Amino acid sequence: MDPEKDLLEAAKDAKEDFYELLGVQFESSEAEIKRAYRMTSLKYHPDKHPGKLDVVEKFHLLAIARDVLLDPKAKAAYDAVRLRRKERELQNQMLDGRRRQMKEDLERREGAFKRKREEDLSAEQRLQKEVERLAEDGKRRRKEREERLSKELQKEEEEASFMEDPPEVDAKPKQSGGVSEFDRTVKVRWLRQGEQATWGKDKITDMFSRFGDIDSIVIGKDKKIRLEGEKHRKAVAMVFIIYASIVAAHAAVEDGKQIYPSLESVVWANKEPDIKSPLAEEIPSAPSTPVSTPNKSFRASFTGGLGKGPNGIGGTPSFSFSPKTPSLEEVTLMRLKQAEKRRLEEQIRMREASEEGEAL
Repeated sequence: MDPEKDLLEAAKDAKEDFYELLGVQFESSEAEIKRAYRMTSLKYHPDKHPGKLDVVEKFHLLAIARDVLLDPKAKAAYDAVRLRRKERELQNQMLDGRRRQMKEDLERREGAFKRKREEDLSAEQRLQKEVERLAEDGKRRRKEREERLSKELQKEEEEASFMEDPPEVDAKPKQSGGVSEFDRTVKVRWLRQGEQATWGKDKITDMFSRFGDIDSIVIGKDKKIRLEGEKHRKAVAMVFIIYASIVAAHAAVEDGKQIYPSLESVVWANKEPDIKSPLAEEIPSAPSTPVSTPNKSFRASFTGGLGKGPNGIGGTPSFSFSPKTPSLEEVTLMRLKQAEKRRLEEQIRMREASEEGEAL
């Protein structure tokens, strides 16, 4: 075997760092290398560590390191191999650093993505909770609104029932001239628009007191009504006027709408009274025989028996009617007002016809 060749192969195949193993520097001299070997070999001498194979192996490796570093050719070959190994280690370190950096960047991006996903999920959950809360709140508000509308509708129906059927309010209405309050009540309606939007009790009293004395006025609640010929609902005010006499109420119904055309309607609150003369209905104009049985709605009673009149004839009988029937005097007044109204209308028509004839 060639010792020089074996030494070169040992230098090229060496995996250990001989400089580090001996504890010397790259620039160390032969004397420094020999001195370092003597010190290190004594430390790992097999006699000091009997039976320990690793120590024996290291002792032999120290001898090879000394021989390689002391031989110029072997040292040059070892230094070249060692330099390439150092370069590979440095490259690996750099590569490991880049890989580590890439790994850290990847982990950081993954962490950021995970946090963003958690934040998005949390935001979605918060949004879902907010949607649920708004849905519950809307449901509660709808329920409250429905209950409120139901109560208002019930209240309006009760008020409408009170206004449309006044006789149910007072079982014993006070009477004037034999006619109940509700038979002397007039219902007036008008649209709440323009200057009519501010009309109230004082205005209605001022307008309708011209027809006669007013006992009282009841203001009803405004309603949204779709009038005939109208597309949308409009606010309509309603007032009940209780007159002191049925004659005044009759005049208001007959002339109220004509005098105040801006009103929507002026009608009887209960029903139109029958103004036909009770005498004309119950007593024939030329009776051939006495009436044996008087009608229930008309009865004659003699006040104070048969008193003597101016001509010695019995006292004048007085007539009384059903409480809901106008008295004879009231019927007469109403009929006279109607006749006067017809007469005036006829005069106006005749005057207009005369004026038209003159114009021709």
